[in-house]
Amino acid sequence: MRIAIVGLAVATTLAGAAHAQSYDGHGWYGQQRGDYYDRRAGWDYPEFRDVAWHIRAEIQQGLQDGWLGGDEAGDFGRQLRGIQAQELAEYREHGWGLPQDDREEIRERLDRLDHALDAARDQGGDEGWGYGWR
Repeated sequence: MRIAIVGLAVATTLAGAAHAQSYDGHGWYGQQRGDYYDRRAGWDYPEFRDVAWHIRAEIQQGLQDGWLGGDEAGDFGRQLRGIQAQELAEYREHGWGLPQDDREEIRERLDRLDHALDAARDQGGDEGWGYGWR
């Protein structure tokens, strides 16, 4: 009986150690599991990340280069957060199964915001200077 209990304890300990060593943070046994299982991925849809990061970077660039003022940058930032709030609401409702019409609506809103930023850059902001003269 003692041997069985000791054997079970040793087997459990070894299995736990092997289990802890097999997980590398990306997946079990070194397999990549993709964005859907990445803890850093959060609640957003991976297909929209690049354009959201692009918009955020363009807002920052506009502030640095002077073709966006603080109020304009704040407005663009609020619009982006509004789109991301819609994305979060859709994720809570549908999970990873985002319906096509909702996907298209989010994509269109991001595209409109990106085009508005491009127009602001081309006009050089309210001051009439910046990239608009090139």
